[in-house]
Amino acid sequence: MIMMALLKDDDELLLNAYFDGELDPASAREFERRLERDESLKARYDRLQKLQEAVRSVPKAEMPPGLQARIQSRLDADRRNNVTVLRRRTWSYQALAAAAVLGAVISSSVMMTMEQFGQRENVANEVVAGHIRGLLAPQPYDIASSDRHTVKPWFTARLPASPQVPDLAAQGFSLLGGRVDVIGHDPVATIVYKHAAHTISLTTLRSGQSVPDQTVSGYNVRSWSDPNFTYVAVSDLPGADLATFERAFSAAAPMPEVK
Repeated sequence: MIMMALLKDDDELLLNAYFDGELDPASAREFERRLERDESLKARYDRLQKLQEAVRSVPKAEMPPGLQARIQSRLDADRRNNVTVLRRRTWSYQALAAAAVLGAVISSSVMMTMEQFGQRENVANEVVAGHIRGLLAPQPYDIASSDRHTVKPWFTARLPASPQVPDLAAQGFSLLGGRVDVIGHDPVATIVYKHAAHTISLTTLRSGQSVPDQTVSGYNVRSWSDPNFTYVAVSDLPGADLATFERAFSAAAPMPEVK
């Protein structure tokens, strides 16, 4: 156990060094070969990339209006009047206080962005977990039907809001049925489709939620929204096929009315 912990610590050091561009070329190439072989290590690297993108998206904190002018005015006054050491120390404390305020604003923005990033990650993980549970069950649906006029009323009777259930067989995506999943503490509708040998779980969340496209536990996650719902499709289909599924679904169920 101790040896495994040491190896894990070494991987973490190498991962961060590679991510920061601190490895020499030979070590970087060797680490890239490891990334190609080790799915767990690749997943940790991908998470670092997403976290970096989230932090970079934080808006830059702007200096409060008039603060820069007041600072410059004070500096000019100090030069003109040859202020005492005590006044300079007082000014230093004021400058430090201003810096502390700006630092708190930036830190708060970063923490908020990281928290939102974590929440989106949790939603994606829960949706994928629902998909996996469906695949492990005797059947991936609670109501089995290829008739959208059967599946839609089944959702309506069980949920406060139910999505449209379009028939996409002509586009190559056969309707299998539907089930109710629980995301967070909310019951949500999941429509189940089939494309060749691949199952697609389409989970409908309340509008306004954001779930980034990503890969979780080997399954592709693709998300889009309309005025009523955020849709999250999960499957082992390639990303291009999930994009085709999104286009087919959106064209067949434009701006659905929640009932």
